[in-house]
Amino acid sequence: MPLTTSDTSHFFVEGAAGNRMHGLDFGGDGPVLVCLHGVTGNAWNWHEVALGVRAGRRVVALDFRGYGESQWSPTHDYTTADHVADLVGVVESVSGGSPVDLAGSSWGALVAIQYAAEHPDHVGRLVVVDVEPSFEQGETDLFPCPRDHADHDEVRAAVAAAYPNAGADMVEVVATTCYGPIEGGRLAPKHDPFFFERWPFRSDDHWDRLPRIQASTLHVHASGSFVRADVMAEMDRLTPDSHLVEIGDSTHVVPVDNPSALVDSLVEFLAGG
Repeated sequence: MPLTTSDTSHFFVEGAAGNRMHGLDFGGDGPVLVCLHGVTGNAWNWHEVALGVRAGRRVVALDFRGYGESQWSPTHDYTTADHVADLVGVVESVSGGSPVDLAGSSWGALVAIQYAAEHPDHVGRLVVVDVEPSFEQGETDLFPCPRDHADHDEVRAAVAAAYPNAGADMVEVVATTCYGPIEGGRLAPKHDPFFFERWPFRSDDHWDRLPRIQASTLHVHASGSFVRADVMAEMDRLTPDSHLVEIGDSTHVVPVDNPSALVDSLVEFLAGG
């Protein structure tokens, strides 16, 4: 399974705190689409989606601070607002001053919502994938998650179990790029261990931002997700220029679990449909 193509490249920019930020540029033709991952992922989560939409967009995906190849925060400054501050510099770097489209999955969707509300002139179209704007759970009320694995086979099996609808190629992408070696010869998720203990976005409340979004918006709900369909329907109702779709055969992380269906919805939406 090739994890890169001849026109996929890595880039680094400076974040808001002087931190080094990493991203992937998948190439493509048209306006820039910036893709943002969730709390357990990184930029590579968007691999198959990027390949599917780049006929009409130049697709860029970001590693948030603390994830992938981006620098960790020594003081654990990992709020949604921190990620938005980093995104400001990334957008300036990749867009040449032109508006970009944003697509965010889970936590990445919250970052995209806040950025779009605060920087309306910089966003053309907005894609919000499977998230609620506020949470009943606290920052430390987390899903159980193994901290490391013995080898690549064990990682692959864990990824396949987490994303039951994902194809073998996408499972391999995640297993290879979202895990790295740690002391003792084991493999662990490529993010700050802080995220095993706390998810800062659980204190977020973005309901008041939805009516302020000026960009044409696509809300995406996954049929097999814990995210509530009625909550996303209310998000759609509150967002001025919005459309809601449901993706079947997918759990929460749609870009990994059913990227082809997400591509179909994105291509139509980004083309103005």
